[in-house]
Amino acid sequence: MECRGIEMGEAFSAGLGLAFGLVMGQYMLQATRPPEKVAVEKVLICQKCGAQNPVENKFCCNCGQGLYPPPQITCKKCDSKMLATMKFCGNCGSALPK
Repeated sequence: MECRGIEMGEAFSAGLGLAFGLVMGQYMLQATRPPEKVAVEKVLICQKCGAQNPVENKFCCNCGQGLYPPPQITCKKCDSKMLATMKFCGNCGSALPK
């Protein structure tokens, strides 16, 4: 079948070539554009319940635990201070009290 003296296959191939050129042009434009800045929301994770809190909070909005400084416990074996959420001492490896 012919379309104005051009075979359909040739017209299809020409269309693909034009589309490929347009897509590559858009890709190259995006590649040379400086990256957009992404807004990052800063949050604090409560050490007691795991809730996310805005950095302005002094206490957890879920359980009321103080966020600054994080609660600590003392290892019975080596007297090292560890975060209350830790299960084992980072200094000697013994189990921490709950």
